[in-house]
Amino acid sequence: MRRSVVMGLVLGFLVAGGHAQADAPPREAVPVMVGGEPGLDACASTGIVAGLRGGSGSFLALRRGPALRFAITDRLRNGTRLWLCDARGGWLGVVYAADGRDCGVSSPLPARRPYRGSCASGWVSERFVRREAG
Repeated sequence: MRRSVVMGLVLGFLVAGGHAQADAPPREAVPVMVGGEPGLDACASTGIVAGLRGGSGSFLALRRGPALRFAITDRLRNGTRLWLCDARGGWLGVVYAADGRDCGVSSPLPARRPYRGSCASGWVSERFVRREAG
């Protein structure tokens, strides 16, 4: 019984993103920033999710901010195409559309601002993104 209690505590710690307080309030989202470079696309690069092990349970977590402590908002699979818009310490701020539509980030935006378009956006580990262009 003691072992199951310890395992439960460890699992709770891991699920909480490494924080001892499992009932901590959700972290506020960190917006993905786009634009700000005259003459360049709002998101300067494109990439593709790659290197996941495969199988139905394999995914790249899209998070509300650039760290494990932020909530997962989507699960991306190998082959998902992304616009790479922002970066912070091993994390990429991305914009993407599951149906392949235009997300409005392939044209210049004069001022840097949070992405507020119709596509999904969030943060992923750069470890599983292969840059294609830019």
